[in-house]
Amino acid sequence: MYLPALSRNVAFCAATLLLCSPLEASLWNTDELPVVLTPARLKQNRSEVPASVSVIDRDMIVASGLKDIPELFRLIPGTSVGARDGWNYVVSYHGTNYRDSRRMQVLIDGRSVYQAGLGTVDWNDIPITIQDIERIEVVRGPSSASYGANAFLGVINIITRHPADSNEYEANVLSGTENTENYRISHAAEHLNGTYRVTVASIHDDGFDIDKNGGERLDSKSTQLLNGRYETHINNYAISLGMGYKTGEVTDDYSDFDVSPPNTITDDYYLSSKIEKEISPLHQLALRYNFSAQKQIHRWTVEVPPFLLGLNSNPSPSVLADANEDSRVNRQDIDLQDTYIWSESLRTVAGFNIKKSRVSSETYYGTTLSSNNYQLFFNIEKKIADKITVNAGGSYEYEQDIGKNFSPRIATHYHITKNHSFRAVYSEAIRTPDLLETSADWTYTARNVRPAAGGPTTGLLIQSATGNPNLKPEKIESREIGYYGNFSKYHLQWDVKYFHDQLEQLISNSISLERFNPLNSGNLKLSGIETEFDYRPSHKWLIHVSYAYIKSKAYSNNNMTFTPSTEESFTPKNSASALISYRTNRNIQISLAQYYAREIGTSKNKFSRSDVRISKTINFINSEVEISYSGQYRHDNDSELLSSNLYKSDLRQYIGINLKY
Repeated sequence: MYLPALSRNVAFCAATLLLCSPLEASLWNTDELPVVLTPARLKQNRSEVPASVSVIDRDMIVASGLKDIPELFRLIPGTSVGARDGWNYVVSYHGTNYRDSRRMQVLIDGRSVYQAGLGTVDWNDIPITIQDIERIEVVRGPSSASYGANAFLGVINIITRHPADSNEYEANVLSGTENTENYRISHAAEHLNGTYRVTVASIHDDGFDIDKNGGERLDSKSTQLLNGRYETHINNYAISLGMGYKTGEVTDDYSDFDVSPPNTITDDYYLSSKIEKEISPLHQLALRYNFSAQKQIHRWTVEVPPFLLGLNSNPSPSVLADANEDSRVNRQDIDLQDTYIWSESLRTVAGFNIKKSRVSSETYYGTTLSSNNYQLFFNIEKKIADKITVNAGGSYEYEQDIGKNFSPRIATHYHITKNHSFRAVYSEAIRTPDLLETSADWTYTARNVRPAAGGPTTGLLIQSATGNPNLKPEKIESREIGYYGNFSKYHLQWDVKYFHDQLEQLISNSISLERFNPLNSGNLKLSGIETEFDYRPSHKWLIHVSYAYIKSKAYSNNNMTFTPSTEESFTPKNSASALISYRTNRNIQISLAQYYAREIGTSKNKFSRSDVRISKTINFINSEVEISYSGQYRHDNDSELLSSNLYKSDLRQYIGINLKY
């Protein structure tokens, strides 16, 4: 049943590629700006893309004064950002479940960092710094048609700085509140007919200060990382190589039974490669291979009554035992993409992706598990009249233990002019259940039990949990009507969108051991309007403003166990951001930002914060030094996301020194 359907889709893609005749002249290059690459895997003017898309460029990153990558997405309309701990951020377009970043696909230079084994994006374990980023493209809407399962609510594509565009030497130091100490050194140069960039960094802060009872929080992070990128051209081939390694430790709060701190040591590394072949000025092939792996060591000592470990013969009222949540995860991806320009009115992109994920944990799974995913994707951009363009695309996937799924997207644009268009988009997407949800065999093994009183020194926690192998993929149907305008004469861009989304078969219940019960129990309706505009009248000014109004309603699926607030609490009804920056003739930059969201988090709090950044740049013959001050002031006394995420002071301050040579 799977193979005939697969054959039909291959035949459809092949027929699309063979029915038209290409032009003689090259159409790859365009002077029309701005362009984006992510939504349809095509280089397109923003007035032509089949989705709502936002861009955070290098100027915005610097002006914001933010030190953590996830916080940048507070600038994107409709995107919810919160910290479960000082090191554990959750980022999600339109919010929904605050538990994990599991409904967004996140790419770094086209490499997915989504961990299919645990169904999440671990922002703390991404081995790049905020200074390594050139721009970020955020697709605001379901994108399984281009990127497969788990691009459920949207895609974040982080594009790092090209070695040729980097300074030969850079050094960055940031110090401030929460014992923040960040250090970074970067070097870029030419080598073997190519260019490379290498970054080394150390990052530390203490996280939140106190919990809701006034007790000290233990949620610090200490990270050391190394990453590199190499770019070269050999004949008609463009070759890109990347690598990264990160090691670090995060602290965690004690539970009722903990005796030693349940800290986690994590090692992450990745290798990425991309080869692009320009067969002709109209035809391009791109092949990617990516590998990533993570090892987490999470071990601590607990004190519990022996009967909880099944050791009823032990006469002691309580015993000490060693527990762990160690895990290993790795992922391999092969991606082939074919892009063709058939005529001035027709362009296509098609290809396939093979993904293999592997996870191992004695506690969570009791063994090693693997999952394979196969995807075919395509997108056709066709101009059917002078002012009307249609984008049609889809993704056909087969995943082991889940089966096959097809995710379509179709968009129509009416072009008032080349830079102004109305769009109507319909798309579907899925999120496949992760291995913990479907295949968990969650049991804690207690070792080195003491005192043993002559009995066993190993036991099993009597409480355990198992996954649900009958889970179905989460589904979304999204409809939007929008307008994008590029007023190039005034250096102004404006985007506005009305949307209505229907989410079904949501796996919403808690995945904690005490309440582990994964079910397709939730449905959710989301509707609203969001807008953003970017105004840059000169190189001195930068003004970016966004706003979103979202109405959400969650309800049970077939009267299953379901708590509506689980899918509503991370979706603020109103949210907004504003970033204004001005650079004087004396190389002084003053930036002001405001972030607002309400209601958000488990306590239905508001988030209202004002940021300021002031910097002075001093130029020498071949180098420059920038000294900066950043301040973040909370206007409310609310916790962030969870009730125990509190700072003692409303004001956080940082001093930075940046050297470029």
